[in-house]
Amino acid sequence: MPTNRRPIHRHRRGLSFFEEMSLQYGKAHHHRPGFESDEERRRAWYRHRDRLMAAWAKHGKRPEAWWDYESPVPYPRDPDYDAATLFEAQLLADGERAKLIAEWRYQFDRAREPGFSFCIGHAKPSDTFASWLEGAAAKRAHYRWAGIPRSLLTQWTKKKRAPIRR
Repeated sequence: MPTNRRPIHRHRRGLSFFEEMSLQYGKAHHHRPGFESDEERRRAWYRHRDRLMAAWAKHGKRPEAWWDYESPVPYPRDPDYDAATLFEAQLLADGERAKLIAEWRYQFDRAREPGFSFCIGHAKPSDTFASWLEGAAAKRAHYRWAGIPRSLLTQWTKKKRAPIRR
């Protein structure tokens, strides 16, 4: 049924899907940008910061806009180390820090079990089978995959076991 009513165009207070994705994940080359300029993106970040941080700043992760506009340390080259970077810079909340240390310790102990091996997937593009590492190389690859901070690795590997008394 046709109508003569006109829609009321109000100023949008929230973020569009693409704007929110831009603040969360940064620039995406596979879809249109969320903002016309970096200044517009910065203003949107500070306007919506509290809500976005409450929703996305967990488990040692931060939105891309936080790294761009607020972080006192540079974004790590390896995204697997973003939690470790926040840990080293002491930028984690206490609860977040405790959970991450427990997870990292679990992964550290797991790699030290006898017979541990680590799958690296296809070593060469032409491979049709998975490649596995063993020994020290497997441990290093697993520590890197788990994103364990170097300071914790140093601390945990320096602890000497008590001598066995016979």
